[in-house]
Amino acid sequence: MRRVILLLGLLCCLAASGWAAEVQVKAELNPAAFAVDQAAELAIIVNGASNAQPELPVADGLRFRQLGQSQQSVWNNGQFSSSVAFTFSVQAEKEGQYSIGPVKVRADGKDYLTQPLRCTVGPAKGSFSAAAPDTAPLAAEDVGFMRIQPEKETFHIGQIVPFTLKAYFKPGHRIHIKTEPRLTNENFLLQSLDAQPIQQQEQVQGELFTVLTWRGSISALKEGAAPLAMEVNADLMLPTRRGSNSFDQPFMDDPLFDELFSSYTRKEVKFASPDKLVTALPLPAKNRPADFKGAVGTFSLAVAAAPADGKLGEPITLKMKITGSGNFDRVQAPELTDSAGWKVYPPANSFSGKGSKGEKTFEQAIVPVSSSLKAVPPLRFSYFDPAAGDYITLTSEPIPLRLHSAPEQAPAPQPAPPVQPKKRQFVPPAAGEPVQSVLHLQPLYRQRPFQLLIAGAACCSVAGLLLDLRRKRLEHNPGTVRRRQAERQLARDCRAMREAIVAGEQEQFRRHCREAVQHWIGTLWGRNAAAITMNDLREGLPADSPLLPVFARLEASGYALEPLAEREMEVMLQTVRQELVKLA
Repeated sequence: MRRVILLLGLLCCLAASGWAAEVQVKAELNPAAFAVDQAAELAIIVNGASNAQPELPVADGLRFRQLGQSQQSVWNNGQFSSSVAFTFSVQAEKEGQYSIGPVKVRADGKDYLTQPLRCTVGPAKGSFSAAAPDTAPLAAEDVGFMRIQPEKETFHIGQIVPFTLKAYFKPGHRIHIKTEPRLTNENFLLQSLDAQPIQQQEQVQGELFTVLTWRGSISALKEGAAPLAMEVNADLMLPTRRGSNSFDQPFMDDPLFDELFSSYTRKEVKFASPDKLVTALPLPAKNRPADFKGAVGTFSLAVAAAPADGKLGEPITLKMKITGSGNFDRVQAPELTDSAGWKVYPPANSFSGKGSKGEKTFEQAIVPVSSSLKAVPPLRFSYFDPAAGDYITLTSEPIPLRLHSAPEQAPAPQPAPPVQPKKRQFVPPAAGEPVQSVLHLQPLYRQRPFQLLIAGAACCSVAGLLLDLRRKRLEHNPGTVRRRQAERQLARDCRAMREAIVAGEQEQFRRHCREAVQHWIGTLWGRNAAAITMNDLREGLPADSPLLPVFARLEASGYALEPLAEREMEVMLQTVRQELVKLA
């Protein structure tokens, strides 16, 4: 028992010696030299403390914004050590030499100072003016890069090949994607692509990137080796530096205040993935079926006919379903193996599914014209299977029929001869019999009630015609059409925002909230909705408009990846709905 107590005491002493390690703080800047239009990363590292918090660094001409923190604990050879790292982004207002620190750190109730650092800020990498946007392309490595990775590098013409496209963006930049990714080579056809990319963060060679990921599929149009690449247009948002704080109020120099109320100019950039060499193989000519129409993939066939008990000369409906994965745009209706005795009509088709997977349904009317038919003949569908490297022909089973001859029609009865009406003979009155006469016989159209009725009907017709003309004119008025479209779009965006709040989808909420403001303002101002920016809202809306802080918060949340609280999203939804209606 005494040995156990001594062992526990020894362990406690070792642990106490580990916890009692001296607190050390240091600062690291990476890189120490950077351009004025880029950002560096400052790390404050605290070793040996259980609780630490640095102050926000302050340096003339530099702006700091905290990015986050990470913690690490290690038990090694009886020694326990812990460290915590606080990271900040650093941006300069102009070129020059700058000093950072010492930075004050509060750790375990005591104050510590880091060593001072120096950095060099050079000219902007992109040759552009901050006062107006430029269309000269920036170097891709200054902002980010793209990569495309197909699942296969060798495939057949017409084969659907999935791919993954990723766009990597360096921290410290604001990027607005303007266009959907597109292929740069006409040898390939884009079959499908995600409507919205997935946003996440990844580390590449120790550096953290914001990554947008699209998934889609392509097919080859020409055989042979060809480079596969995609590109996308984007706007790089460049901050316009605010002037000095003439009111000498500390909160005006807060980085969050700069993020929300700084103005931005747009710099057009283009990202393109490096060429990925792929090879498209031709479809083999050997064993190619006569009914092959270009379908490539893996499919199954199901056929039904109704009615199976019919009459000669009456149509029978064939319903054919082709299910599987492949290029459904080249899938044609199966053909009868023997069309003798049948009158065949063109089929109608419909497709249900997503991308290259789904089901294509054909409905076709066929009419039996021969009394010797006993069954619907088999139907045949051929396709090329890339996995097997050969053609596959699917054949359905015959469908038995019972045909009845159409009954002979009885002769139509002969119509009876028309009965001639008897003519009334005029009998003159007898002598001395009084004769009745009508002194005033007035035509109907000259009677007053009839005339009033006709006049009223004419007035109603003219009024209805005028109202119809006015309705059509309003319906075709561009302003009215745009206004109704904007009202419907606002209702859809509000519903989508409500659904996003319930589902906790912040990215969907930000997108629909931003689009609601842009569509409505663009309609009122007669401008392109997608081109409405924060600068446009500041210029066109009153300075106290509640829409300004809402739009600014959306941009800050999207670019800085700052989460929105559920209550905050509820308030933003109500504010957008009420303020947009007031603007009307």
